[in-house]
Amino acid sequence: MSNDSVRRAVHTALASTAAIVAAQSQVAVAQDSAADGLEEVIVTGTRIRRVDAETASPVLTVDRDAIANSGATSLGDLLQSLPAIAGAATNPSVNNGGGTGESNIELRGLGAERTLVLLNGRRLGFNDYITRAIDVNAIPVNMIERVDVLKEGAGAIYGSDAVAGVVNFITRKPENGAEVGLDYGVSSEDDGERQAISLSLGAVGDRGSLLLGLNWNKQDSISAADRDFSRNALYLYGSVFEGGSSRAPTGRIFFDAGSALATQFGCGSVTRVAGAAGSTTADYRCFVTSGANADFYNYQLENLILTPQERGNVFALGEYQINDNVTAFAEFMYNRTTSGFKIAELPFDARSDRVVIPANNVFNPFGIDFGGQPDQTGGVLNPNLLVRLKALGNRRNDNSTNVSQVNLGLKGPIGDSSWQWDVYAGYGRQERSTETDGYLFKPSVAAAFGPNFVNGQGVVTCGTPTAPIAECTPVNIFNLDAPGQAAALSTITASYNQNQVSTTKLAQANANGTLFSLPAGDVQLAIGANYAEYFTFFNTDANTQALPPLFNSCQLSGETCSADASGEYDVSELYAEVFVPVLKDAPGAYALNLSAGIRYSDYSTFGDTTNATFKVEYRPIADLLVRASYSEVFRAPQVIDLFRGPTATASQFNDPCVGLTSAALAATPNLALVCQNVAPDTGFSQPNSQIDGLFLGNPNLDPETGDVLTWGLVYEPSALRGLSMSVDIWKYSLEDVITALDVNFIADQCLATGNAAFCGLINRFPDGTILQIQQPTFNLGSLETDGVDVNVTYRLSTESIGDFRFAINATKINSYETVGAPGAPAQDIVGTYDRQFGNYAELRGGANVGWSMGPFEAMLSARYIDGIRLTDPDGAPGIQPDLQIPSLTYMDLMLGYTWKENTKIQIGVDNLTDKQPPILYQNNVLNANTDVETYDTVGRYMWAKIVHKFN
Repeated sequence: MSNDSVRRAVHTALASTAAIVAAQSQVAVAQDSAADGLEEVIVTGTRIRRVDAETASPVLTVDRDAIANSGATSLGDLLQSLPAIAGAATNPSVNNGGGTGESNIELRGLGAERTLVLLNGRRLGFNDYITRAIDVNAIPVNMIERVDVLKEGAGAIYGSDAVAGVVNFITRKPENGAEVGLDYGVSSEDDGERQAISLSLGAVGDRGSLLLGLNWNKQDSISAADRDFSRNALYLYGSVFEGGSSRAPTGRIFFDAGSALATQFGCGSVTRVAGAAGSTTADYRCFVTSGANADFYNYQLENLILTPQERGNVFALGEYQINDNVTAFAEFMYNRTTSGFKIAELPFDARSDRVVIPANNVFNPFGIDFGGQPDQTGGVLNPNLLVRLKALGNRRNDNSTNVSQVNLGLKGPIGDSSWQWDVYAGYGRQERSTETDGYLFKPSVAAAFGPNFVNGQGVVTCGTPTAPIAECTPVNIFNLDAPGQAAALSTITASYNQNQVSTTKLAQANANGTLFSLPAGDVQLAIGANYAEYFTFFNTDANTQALPPLFNSCQLSGETCSADASGEYDVSELYAEVFVPVLKDAPGAYALNLSAGIRYSDYSTFGDTTNATFKVEYRPIADLLVRASYSEVFRAPQVIDLFRGPTATASQFNDPCVGLTSAALAATPNLALVCQNVAPDTGFSQPNSQIDGLFLGNPNLDPETGDVLTWGLVYEPSALRGLSMSVDIWKYSLEDVITALDVNFIADQCLATGNAAFCGLINRFPDGTILQIQQPTFNLGSLETDGVDVNVTYRLSTESIGDFRFAINATKINSYETVGAPGAPAQDIVGTYDRQFGNYAELRGGANVGWSMGPFEAMLSARYIDGIRLTDPDGAPGIQPDLQIPSLTYMDLMLGYTWKENTKIQIGVDNLTDKQPPILYQNNVLNANTDVETYDTVGRYMWAKIVHKFN
């Protein structure tokens, strides 16, 4: 190895900055104290052992100092702020649709299921059933030495799921001694308190080593009512107003157009006058749908913008040298997380919930039947009745998630050669049990809301005088504020339980070493084989088993209905990778290296697939690296994609039929296909923006396939030591994308193409309101995205004023074009927030300035998210102008002091300037009027930590 190569490798290791936006480099090269020269290591993105600090693969490294200086107590908080992240990966700020405490990583905005997560280069086996991804919060922060983020596809190297890239968590090496850490944080609003304790113990002997880690942290919730941006449900329907749900505590009661009641009130829906008994029609007035006095219910006051979570981790790893040629190794990790959501009280919808409130209910002052639902062969469609069941209390759940991973293996050299081998077996498991409260038991509801009469003692009794219903307490659905109604409602409440188990069994054998030597160096080969079995089981209790034919009905509210699901599949794989040094120290070629890899995968579900990769590293001079790579990638359909049972969901829907006119029908004939049963020129509107959707799996799915091309430059001028610059251009192309269709996409495609495959998924009531939109899973789409990553780091050392570290890291997305189905129009969502895909800001970046002098250190960091736009942002008829959402910059500050080299104290302020998230309006999002997957919902946050080492 040349002196220049050594200089570059060591220089890159020293230039690693202590922040998330630190140097984009390969693994820092480890010094081998037992031998001369540098130790070869296997870097993320290849299975070839290399000494080079930079290779053909663009890798961002977040080191241990960066993790500590961020103040993060979970890895999700740390990694979701990387500029290469986009889209809509879940995190603890997701309340409605979240509440598990989970955080996923979504590189390039390609979905968390297309980012492979590794631990020490090995697959983790606890993919979540719903998200299809690894919860990185389950990995203990205090056990991580660094995180390598491979920002290219790696199907030939790692197999399925390594589409957008790879996140590889590298654990600390055992050292003699112990380390204990304490952490405390609280927001400037005096909420969201967090606490954390960590402990690690290490021992190193002549033949073995052991590292044990313990970690506990707790995060309190934050209510949406305690922040200005989330306190009210803000809507954009022609104008901005404080709105909410039609399912208000005083109810919303509909009448048929032209009926006597509609004529009597002069409107199509009424609500009970606050404080009135509701026993006569005089106690009701028209439901106000606009203006400051609108009757919509502000459910935001009951929601969370940060879900509570408590997490405990145990981690252990060890090695024992059996003899000179065989070393045994073991890794064990266990995590238990408890968390939960809290959302507004249950909305009751007499139609969707299939409950008839008859005219012969003594509480019914209107003399007509409400609710119920005709079957698919026809029947009477009664007017609807909506009400918010405040007396039930919030809908909330308690999630308990247990995650475990164990890897056992052997490794060693092959004689005196350069070859090394390893074999290991791994087992990963995720178990989650969920108990959810705040619902009604429908078999009891029908009687409690149904016919009733006043008996001889003057007591309202369920049923009729000739057929009374025993053990039934009648409920006055028209006035739940009346005395005794909360107690009556409690007699028909229910909770439900769901359980899921996901397991992965892995076995792998690898070998790598030198094949032969060329003038430019050694030709190296890595080969291996692996076998994996994946199993998932999902069970929901009898109360929530979805019933045919529409599967939107069960014993509880429609939003809870789902079906049991289970499935398993296995895969056998072979791989090979070769590295060929072509030129070295030649005119015009300081170095030229080629590498190639291939992987054959045989799945029990769809068959086999073969994927290859090819990479080039070229140094015209010592200071400049030109690199390029081409990779074929694939994602095998997972259990939820293949075997998911019909699952009800509450989907946010902008109905294109709102305000339908005859003129619009004439101009756009496909509107008739989208708007079946909608009468034109009647001012039609959906009563709520959330409608009943139905997810469906598909056992006949094929894998997603695609290719990834990257090329770029790395420049480290010897004339200016401490400076490193890199530019990498990337392009992804994916086909046969596995997608559970979005309800808005379905309507858009029906409108654009008239294709029955889309139009047939929309089911409406006879009055045109949405009954259900089915959301099946298909290999329909394709997508292409391309962009550029830029990284600049500089380290300056002075004797008088200390050492400085500067870093800039940015990602620009040039395009993100998705085609929902063959023949459908392409949609470029770069620079937009999209309900289905998430946030695709064109530019994201980070910068920091770090300083250290003696025991003191400080760091100021900035995170930038470019402005975005909302396309067709409101529910008004036609396509509306884009709504521009401004850019946003977060600033973080950290100050530290090391006392006697063993005790480090740090204090920090995240979101120093207390930036509030931009308003995207509730009709465009599901939580808190904003994009909670991207923007900070907490505000200014202060934290302090202390770490002490015992030698």
